[in-house]
Amino acid sequence: MMCAMVDHEPPDPDQHAGPPALRPSHPPAAPPPIQPGPPPVHPGPAPLPPDQEQWRQFQEFQRFQEFQRANPPRRPRPRWLRILLHRWFRRLAFLLVVILAISWTYQHFFGGPDPDLPASQTGGGKTHRTVLFATSPKEAVRALYDNVAQDVLPDACTRFETQEVEDQFARHFNAPDCPTAIQRLHAEVTHVNDYAEPRFPVTMDLAPRADGTVVISSCAMQVTSGPHLGRFTLHIIPGSRADQWTISHHDAEPDPCPKN
Repeated sequence: MMCAMVDHEPPDPDQHAGPPALRPSHPPAAPPPIQPGPPPVHPGPAPLPPDQEQWRQFQEFQRFQEFQRANPPRRPRPRWLRILLHRWFRRLAFLLVVILAISWTYQHFFGGPDPDLPASQTGGGKTHRTVLFATSPKEAVRALYDNVAQDVLPDACTRFETQEVEDQFARHFNAPDCPTAIQRLHAEVTHVNDYAEPRFPVTMDLAPRADGTVVISSCAMQVTSGPHLGRFTLHIIPGSRADQWTISHHDAEPDPCPKN
């Protein structure tokens, strides 16, 4: 007996499997790169209430006032102070002080005699400490000629010992006083330098006499460019430093002088 051949086919595995899984048709895209964001903002302090804000401003104002009191603003110096403090002004002031000091020193030790006092009185005072007059009779007469040449007053008249001797000199030249006589004689000078330097002959006798006086005649001198001033009697001022000489008497002489 023939048995029917049954064809057994292998079971379809898909029949027992579940529904087919969904498969992507394309591979998944890569996630976008993360961009850095802005830095986090930290919130500032919360604003103060109105009353506290006013108190804070008031405290700052007080601190500012204290700073100003501790550091006051410098005011600009006035112009006169800037001039006084200037370097050149200080130098000029120093130079002026030096000049005044030198002038005072010269007048104190080498200046002329007091114009208000005759030589006899100055001889009893300043001439003890200072050389005010010539230290020789010849230089005393030469100094008077120089004063007339330069019209130097009152030095010319103070070379006479007393007011009486001044008056003698003035009368001999028909003048009311000594200063007027000096000015009139100065007007007759034709060459100042020559007249201021009269010459004394070597043979002139300048030895003191028994009373200590020395007599000098203008007619025995070599006087040029101006008038002869007469004859002088001179003596040393008592107690004077370095033996200073003054004119103690004056005599008139003819002008022009007689020729020998």
